[in-house]
This record gives sequence, structure tokens and C-alpha cells, in this order.
Amino acid sequence: MISDTSHIIAETSEDRFDEVSSLEEAVRIAYSLLREGQPGDPISIEHRGKVIRQMVLRPDGTVEEEELG
Repeated sequence: MISDTSHIIAETSEDRFDEVSSLEEAVRIAYSLLREGQPGDPISIEHRGKVIRQMVLRPDGTVEEEELG
């Protein structure tokens, strides 16, 4: 489990959101951002400069998530 600070990044605009202290909190924020965005806009969780998860809201309202690291 990743316990160091992670960043949330909205890849479409490179907006950087607040640092959080746990992966669970990063995932919660990412899902919240997905619900506010448009289908197809990816959201990534970055840890130590490396993208470790990427999520995208599909047109049918489901979230597709890929663990990268």
C-alpha cells in the first residue's frame, strides 16, 4: 500500500489537485472529479512522479480503471 503523499492530476488540462496522505483518499477524490467531468476525460493518480492509476468515465456512466504501477 502506498502511504506517502500522492497527487491527483486531471490529464486533460493538467490541473493539479491537493496532495493527499493515502491512496484511498486519492481514489475517492478521483471518483469525485470523474462525476463532475465529461465522459472520456481521464483522471490519473500520480505517486512520486509516476502515474499509478488512470480512470475514465464512460458514456454509459461506468468508470473504467487501470492500475499502472
